[in-house]
Amino acid sequence: MVDSAWHEHAPFAFWLIEMHRPRTFVELGTHHGFSYCCFCQAIDRLGLETKAFAIDTWSGDEHAGFYGEEVYEQLASYHSRYRTFSCLLRTTFDEALSQFADASIDLLHIDGRHFYEDVKHDFTSWTKKLSNRAIVLLHDTNVRERGFGVFQFWEEISQNYKAFEFLHGHGLGVLAFGPDQTAQLSAFFDDVSDPQRAAEVREIYSYLGAAIAQEFELHRLSTELVEVQQQIARITSSMSWRLTAPFRKLSASISRLGHRNLASAPP
Repeated sequence: MVDSAWHEHAPFAFWLIEMHRPRTFVELGTHHGFSYCCFCQAIDRLGLETKAFAIDTWSGDEHAGFYGEEVYEQLASYHSRYRTFSCLLRTTFDEALSQFADASIDLLHIDGRHFYEDVKHDFTSWTKKLSNRAIVLLHDTNVRERGFGVFQFWEEISQNYKAFEFLHGHGLGVLAFGPDQTAQLSAFFDDVSDPQRAAEVREIYSYLGAAIAQEFELHRLSTELVEVQQQIARITSSMSWRLTAPFRKLSASISRLGHRNLASAPP
């Protein structure tokens, strides 16, 4: 449970992996790794033979913010449980292209820098690597601030394929790039072509996603409480705290005496 704008899409990630069962999964832009580890956890639990790759420089950008080595180190430590089928590739998206055969990727998640030109470049650069059953995910399709241009690219590209957009969790575009989808995914895209069913699906996954976001908030508050308790324990066990104990008792006595005098004073 790490900070992420992707919390609310975790339930759909699990469903998608089960219905799609990709042979190769690639994520462009991983940051703390919440979304990537959701997919990895689903792959692991289902016992699939999927090969997974997270591609990032782990240095940040204008939209994710710039950060230090601790982000990669924390993810690498947690990610070790998935090392039998997953790999963290610390490189740029363009430099990683040569490591993948054409038409080999069944699931591509694009979540790098979110300027319009960047998203379009990422999509077009990786198109030849996508298989005939590929699904492409684009995050932040419902953000219209800080120069985000994913929504513009989504409006263009979604006209050319079967597509569906979740509006919660900053927006997630789901694109059926390949023509040979599984029966379950074909049924999904046919189903959500009906506006009423699309609204129902959005409502269900928004509700499920909100539960994940709430769980993270409780986790964060619990972590902060533990840190405060540890700080208090360090203070109360320190030598200076013990040495000043008589003065604190004297101060408390004087304070109580003052309150009693005020209470007994005539109006």
